Amino acid sequence: MSDGDLDGQGARVGEYVLERLLGRGGMSRVYFARERLTGRGVAIKILQAGLPANMAADRRLEQEARAITRIDHQNVVEVYGWGRTADGLPYIAMEYLEGKTLAHLVSVGRQVTAERMLPIAAQMLSALARAHQLDIIHRDIKPDNVFLVRRDGQDDFVKMLDFGIAKLLGAQPHSLVQTVQGLVLGTPEYLPPELALGQEISPATDIYAMGVILFEGLTGRLPFIGQGAGELAEHHCFSPPPRLRPLAPDVPAELEAVVLRCLAKDPAARFASADALLQALQPFLGGGPRAPTVANSPLGLPERLEPGDNAAVERVLREAIARRWFDESQLPGSLLEDLGELDQVRQRVEALGTELALVEDALVELKDTLARRELQLQDQVQLEASLAEELRTLARQDAEEGNALFGLDHARAILDGLANAGPAQQTGALQSVLAPGRLDLLEAQIASAEAADGITARRRRIGMQYANLTRRRARVSAERAALESELVLERARILTEREQLAARRMALRVDLDDLERAQARALAQAAVDLAVAVGYR
Repeated sequence: MSDGDLDGQGARVGEYVLERLLGRGGMSRVYFARERLTGRGVAIKILQAGLPANMAADRRLEQEARAITRIDHQNVVEVYGWGRTADGLPYIAMEYLEGKTLAHLVSVGRQVTAERMLPIAAQMLSALARAHQLDIIHRDIKPDNVFLVRRDGQDDFVKMLDFGIAKLLGAQPHSLVQTVQGLVLGTPEYLPPELALGQEISPATDIYAMGVILFEGLTGRLPFIGQGAGELAEHHCFSPPPRLRPLAPDVPAELEAVVLRCLAKDPAARFASADALLQALQPFLGGGPRAPTVANSPLGLPERLEPGDNAAVERVLREAIARRWFDESQLPGSLLEDLGELDQVRQRVEALGTELALVEDALVELKDTLARRELQLQDQVQLEASLAEELRTLARQDAEEGNALFGLDHARAILDGLANAGPAQQTGALQSVLAPGRLDLLEAQIASAEAADGITARRRRIGMQYANLTRRRARVSAERAALESELVLERARILTEREQLAARRMALRVDLDDLERAQARALAQAAVDLAVAVGYR
């Protein structure tokens, strides 16, 4: 199947059937397809044929698939698998999304309210926090790589795309002039200074791009405008960002400070992580100011509890109780009941947490199993192609030896026909078909049967090799066909099991959230009872 054939409806790519072209870029095309076994709609990204540096592009596509698979976050597009087309073009099969990109919402001159923009940013930061936990830096965050869909009754549900130039921390940095397939690594309008200068990257690299997106969404314009990538890169590296409030007076001064901190030239001056930026945005997401710290609260306890603080608060609570009552039997009845309830809730939280971890591990194992089987099939396909090339080489060698033998026979016939002719006639006839000075050598070769015998022997060896390779290729083809059949069944099994595990994971997360809220309520009640017991009002 050629690159052009992929536009046709009904073309097969792995276990998928293409239906229509969704779009194309400089390096790849994206198609809508259906999985043959389940009929599920998917998006297939296929690398363009004829790229000047195909190996690097191959690695980028596989890197994107592996990065997304590792992240496994609800706000990152899901990858179902990857492989190669019949023509050897790399592809990945991804979740098909219906909606619009953030670029459609954040267009030039269109200002987005903070009430709409910040929840979108919060979802992006949640996904980036997960990626950063795995030491994966996106490096190409821009509105075109953020898809907004409707999910579970929620508008603007974020799905982040294109981890094709995502990079593990510790790898060698790229400079602005370094390219892949002639394309700058990163998008000039959202290019962090350290990426432009070829310096070390960190989570703060993605924070800078988030700052550009927040600036653009809240003000309706980009912080920097230039003629071409070079001028834009210079602005990102050396020009101070403009203030937001002169462009968008409704933006609170505190929020403006958060965005400008994201746009600091020095990565160390930005928020250190996606989680840190997310926490800084919390007051503007409707959550109000953060709760007091433990040190500033009565009895050393926080006055309000936040998700994730439960373990630390319980530890401080028990320490406060231990300082006042050495013997637990002397505790007021209300506190005894509170501590008993906390023990029960904590045990249930730990049990659910353990089960959730097991489910997460099982999901990872399923993905790894499918990836291993895909690699086995890919190796078999490559081996079959290699054997076919060897067969073509042997066929060419046999043809060359046959031509050489024909030449000897032809020359012998000429000499035999001129046996009774004079020397001058012999020489003239042979020189018409041979280069000057070769006659004596040819006569010597013909005089010996070894030349023809050698060619015949070599052709015999080539024929034996060809027969052996043909049998081996037949075995490899049969093994490949068996692997393909097994993989169809394996995909179906893994798909079913993965959906079951994903449903169980969702249920466990809901239960765990409920339990953590119950734990927070129990802690709050225990804090109140403790305050009453020691005389706080």
